[in-house]
Amino acid sequence: MEEIMSYQKNQFFTLLTYIVLLSLGTILSLLKITGSPYFIALTIGSIVAAGLMIYLVKLSGPNDLEEKTTLNHDLQWIIVGTVGAIALQYLIGFADQLIFHSTSSANTMSLLLMVKAYPYYFIYVMIAAPIMEEIIFRRVFFANLVKPTNIYIAAIISAFLFAFMHQDTRFLVYVAMGLWFSFIYTKSENIYVSAGSHIVMNAFVLTMAIM
Repeated sequence: MEEIMSYQKNQFFTLLTYIVLLSLGTILSLLKITGSPYFIALTIGSIVAAGLMIYLVKLSGPNDLEEKTTLNHDLQWIIVGTVGAIALQYLIGFADQLIFHSTSSANTMSLLLMVKAYPYYFIYVMIAAPIMEEIIFRRVFFANLVKPTNIYIAAIISAFLFAFMHQDTRFLVYVAMGLWFSFIYTKSENIYVSAGSHIVMNAFVLTMAIM
């Protein structure tokens, strides 16, 4: 019982860390902090938050979906995860544009402009954000929803939460990404594999957008 309470407390503080980071932008705006100081604060905040969340993952130990894996196993699944994520993103994006006449991803374009203006912000966008999102949406939401529901319902709920959080015009693309990364997390049995795939995918998408 004490172990369960400790795990729940760990998950709560993991989620709280993420919420505090998401609130940081609003707090900085209220303090009328803008421009470079604003993005420096967000970047530092994201590094601290991601580091704390990684520490909390280590403290909690493996959950029911996780096992100790080898580097070779992890690298193989990161490649599969990245290639699949990129292919799925372009496929769903094309279908979404064709059927619903949606525009380019507002979220991607906004991040691209920020990274161009403040290059150091890429640390947040390409590294810290994917790590935190995988820990929250796959390890906290998805993994904890599997037992009370099932793996499919858990994946759908966490994918919709992931898409809703991004507040983007291409909602279906983010739902598909959420489902795909849940699949990679389940198959690889390692949260850092889905995070690695997410990081490489973000880097690829932003690099292609810049070119």
